[in-house]
Amino acid sequence: MKYDDIRGILRYVPQFRGQTFIVLIDSGIIEHENMANVMLDLAVLHSLSIKLVVVFGARHQIAELAAKRGVTLSNADATGVTDEATLEVALDAISRLTTDLMQQLTVVGLRAGVANAVAAHPAGVIRGKDLCSTGTIDRVDAQSLKLFIGDGMVPIIPPLGYEKQGRVLRVNSAATAVEVAIALGASKLLFVGPGAIEDVTGTRIRQLSVEEAKALSSAPVAAIGVAGAGPASAAVTAPAAGDPGNLKHVQIRHAARACEGGVPRAHFLDGRTDDALLGELFSIEGVGTMIYADAYQQIRPARKADIPGIIGLVRRAVDDEEIVARSRQEIREHLGDYFVLEVDGQLVGTVMVRSYPEEKLAEVGFLYIRRSHEGMGYGKKLVKFAEKRARAFGAKILFALSTQAYNYFGNKLGFLPAQEDLLPPERLSRLQKSGRNSKLMARVLS
Repeated sequence: MKYDDIRGILRYVPQFRGQTFIVLIDSGIIEHENMANVMLDLAVLHSLSIKLVVVFGARHQIAELAAKRGVTLSNADATGVTDEATLEVALDAISRLTTDLMQQLTVVGLRAGVANAVAAHPAGVIRGKDLCSTGTIDRVDAQSLKLFIGDGMVPIIPPLGYEKQGRVLRVNSAATAVEVAIALGASKLLFVGPGAIEDVTGTRIRQLSVEEAKALSSAPVAAIGVAGAGPASAAVTAPAAGDPGNLKHVQIRHAARACEGGVPRAHFLDGRTDDALLGELFSIEGVGTMIYADAYQQIRPARKADIPGIIGLVRRAVDDEEIVARSRQEIREHLGDYFVLEVDGQLVGTVMVRSYPEEKLAEVGFLYIRRSHEGMGYGKKLVKFAEKRARAFGAKILFALSTQAYNYFGNKLGFLPAQEDLLPPERLSRLQKSGRNSKLMARVLS
């Protein structure tokens, strides 16, 4: 590990200390060989004074036990009818899983306790079907969970709810995790399961806003591939109950609901990989998919306090003559022209947008993205921002001057070569005096 990696990890520790993380462990990962590493990651998080609550699913184990007993399940994941035979199998499978998780947490040095903190009532008749012993969550006993946590323990919450009269009902594990996260004011909800969320090209989806997540989970043909669960190129179309794509649809929908309920971020992690939890939480771009409700990314006007960071950010590009050097004084004097892109509170990009109102022109320049964040679309995002700002100025044409990035402006952003007589006289004079022989690219703003 590099020293820079350690510094990167340490910057998150004060931010996370004392926060509550809800970890939903999908049934499909519990018996995987990497489950031991997931438990170790939980122990690391607990050692950093992060408050943990573990919720688990039992869908896979319920199906296996039913097959062994020759029982036909009415529903495997508590999203449909739970008849008496299914309830009996579910209770046995959940009991075994609870014991197994208690054992695994003990192995990594964590004290754990099972909490009957979920109050529920029968879901009743939905679309003409009596769901029998499937429950709907009424409330979460947050106080009892806080007592567990305050005593240094990790509460384990099975996918079961309890009616006031004592009747046990099956509840969906994702819905349970959401309600627990909202009740405890959690800062993160972590879905740990088998497979990452990918688009139809097999590329990991790094992040989604709440609105994007809702659209993805409810679209008739949703571009969700589940790595490790079949061909990534196969979009989930009208998914049948029980297939991995349908499960991701349900979980993404629940994650969006958690964010709407006040949980800032929900994360989907591939629990089969060694760095599932720590790699997601202690790096800027993570290794999973994040659904966010807060300002995870923002482009904002540069402030005086940003100037040292801006100069440090672009130093290498200036040395390589990719962009023209700016002094602190120059940036300070024209601070209103400069903007920065932050990701998770860290400055990763910068751009300049300057107006020439008499000529109805605007210039985009000083465009730079931290090398660790290249290829993620941030450069295009900054230029789109520059276009929007230029239109606000009343500009009809946006231009850029570049010695090395002109292909990027042309091939990726639709800029075209232009003649220098397009430039305002003062800007043309500065260009000629610089001796850089920059190429002029321009784009007509619609």
